[in-house]
Amino acid sequence: MNFCIIRLSSLGDIVITTAFIVELKKIYPRSKIFYVTKGSFVDLFYNMPFVDKVVEYSQVSSIKHIKFDAIYDLQVNWRSLILALKLKGKIYKAPKHRLYRLKVLYKSRFPFSFVKNKKQKDIIEDYLGLIGKKDGLPKLICKKEKHEGLTIGIAPFAAWKNKMWETQNFTKLMVLLDKEFIHPSFFIFGSKDEKALAKDFDELTYRITNYVGNLRLSQLVEKIGSCDIFITNDSGLMHIASACNVPIVAIFGPTVKEFGFYPRTKSVIIEKQLECRPCHLHGGNVCRLGHFRCMRDINPEDVFLAVKSLLEEKDG
Repeated sequence: MNFCIIRLSSLGDIVITTAFIVELKKIYPRSKIFYVTKGSFVDLFYNMPFVDKVVEYSQVSSIKHIKFDAIYDLQVNWRSLILALKLKGKIYKAPKHRLYRLKVLYKSRFPFSFVKNKKQKDIIEDYLGLIGKKDGLPKLICKKEKHEGLTIGIAPFAAWKNKMWETQNFTKLMVLLDKEFIHPSFFIFGSKDEKALAKDFDELTYRITNYVGNLRLSQLVEKIGSCDIFITNDSGLMHIASACNVPIVAIFGPTVKEFGFYPRTKSVIIEKQLECRPCHLHGGNVCRLGHFRCMRDINPEDVFLAVKSLLEEKDG
């Protein structure tokens, strides 16, 4: 059997689809799974044996001759629909729950008060429902590198400005962690676009390796998978850590779990309950109220205690 999965972007959303791929392969172990995505994400699948062929979406014509038993559109926008229609096979589309997310965003106010609550707890259940499954975990294959002492991964950036906890809070957190765990190693992660923002970490005197903008996606997976714990904003790197089964402390500001995107592995989500949350489906770049309390009210001690608790639980 041949299956085609379409998910063009973004990084975290693509990582989440691995839960669907793994379960599909379990049901049809002899099947061939083709995955269509943007060229910038192809390297993510470098070491994933459950994907047989990754196709850059601009090269989708190379598989037009294949008769697919099912085409799964997990992006569900006009571009993915056009791609799916170019292929041979029945198309199945993942539910987007757009109205429900608007209901969460607008706090059940009219006209969204009439929208029914969805039964699925997250986007993974939405995907798995297409193949009659209810449970599964994102999975990326990564070799665990051995490091001396505790290795703490930090992802201080995000695609949306409002999702970023202030850099000074991360540096204060590192002071607390360095004192508590006797000189741990810190791995800093981010994209090429965030390289300038990461320079502040180079000035610190701790055991820091700044990987921001210096790794291919397959290398990024390996390095994140080698961390003992991962501290992150609500970002694509959070989902990579989850898919590598690394314990996570995630900082949520303008977004909430109810949107359906959160780590499924061992994790603690740090957030403040405010009337103005959530304020944007994706995070936004400007606080409409001007106070940015959803992030500024989270202090380094909150995150430190969550990290300490997770590490004690891991060692216990």
